[in-house]
Amino acid sequence: MTTPVPEEPGRPCWWVERDVDAVETALWPWITAAGEMEIPLLGTPDWAAAEVPARLAAVAVFVLGALVERDPTVIAARLAAEIATVRLSNQLARKQAAEAIAEAIDARAVATRMLQREQIRRADQAAGAR
Repeated sequence: MTTPVPEEPGRPCWWVERDVDAVETALWPWITAAGEMEIPLLGTPDWAAAEVPARLAAVAVFVLGALVERDPTVIAARLAAEIATVRLSNQLARKQAAEAIAEAIDARAVATRMLQREQIRRADQAAGAR
């Protein structure tokens, strides 16, 4: 801690202006390197697909946002929300893949049944023609 006295008695001070300034100075090049690129939300598929400067800018924005927050519970909640977003997007991707596979299996099963019925019909016609 660089702040000797907390703002509220019995509660540690988690926010120090000069610390934020120092971190901002270190991270600002990441933000400016993104230029005119849109900075995606950290942890999303857009973030994963973005170019390196945009990904680093998203990390810098998240870090700075977490640093200016005074309450450590809110910081933890923001991080948990980011993790949950990634997990949810992964779960949705897995669900969509499973549904696509199931649909493909169903379509193949229907096609196989249709082919079998046609083969049976032809066999019955051939047997009746004799």
